[in-house]
Amino acid sequence: MGGKFKLLIIMTLAFSYISTQAQEKCEVLSENLRGEYRGECKRGLAHGYGEAQGKDHYIGDFKKGYPHGNGTYTWSSGERYEGEWEKGLRDGEGTYYFFANGKDSVIYGRWIDDEYAGVYHERAYNVDFRNNIGRVSFVKLHGNENYVRLKFMRNGAESTNISNVLLSGDSGTQSTDRMFTGHEHVDFPFKGKVRFSALNAFHSATLNCELRYKIFEPGAWVVSINY
Repeated sequence: MGGKFKLLIIMTLAFSYISTQAQEKCEVLSENLRGEYRGECKRGLAHGYGEAQGKDHYIGDFKKGYPHGNGTYTWSSGERYEGEWEKGLRDGEGTYYFFANGKDSVIYGRWIDDEYAGVYHERAYNVDFRNNIGRVSFVKLHGNENYVRLKFMRNGAESTNISNVLLSGDSGTQSTDRMFTGHEHVDFPFKGKVRFSALNAFHSATLNCELRYKIFEPGAWVVSINY
C-alpha cells in the first residue's frame, strides 16, 4: 500500500508539473495582453476560451494567440468593448463603453478592422431568448420619453395572473407598480430580461417564463408578452 501510495503522489506531482509547463508555454500574441494566461491552448498559442492579463485584460475566445470570436476587452484606462473580434481586432457587432465629456458613454454598432463603422441592426428590436413565451410584439409610441413598459397577455387580453416577476435591464429605473411594469429613463440600445411564473392554459401546472430582448432605437416602447 505504501509503495502504491508513493507512486500515486509522484504521478500526481509529475502531471501537475507537466500541466504547469504546458500552460507556461501557451502564448498570447497581442502585445498588451502578454503576461498571465489561463485557458485553452493549441500548439503553444492561446486557442479556444481563455483569459489574458497584461497591461490590458481580455476574457473570451482566442484563435492562434489573438482574440477571435466573442469576448470582452478592458483597457488599462477603464474603457471596455464587448463583442466580436477577428485576429486581435474589433470586427463585427459590439458595444464600446468609455468616458467622454465628463460622463460615461456607450457606442453600439459594427466594427471593421478595429474602426467603428456605424449602427448595425436590421430591426429596431430583437428577441434573444424566450421560454414558455408565445408571440412578443414591440410598439413604439409617440413622445419624447425613453422607457420600456411591459404588458402580459393571455388569450388576447391583458392579464395580471402572474407572480414572482423579476426584471433586469442594463439602464434605467425599474417599476412594478399598478400603473405599469418596466423600466423608466432608459438609455438605448437597451438590453432587458423578465422572468415570471404563470399557470398554463389548463391551470394544471405552473410555468416558469423568461424573455430576453434588445431594443436599439430610442423612444417610448410597449412590449406585449403573450404566454
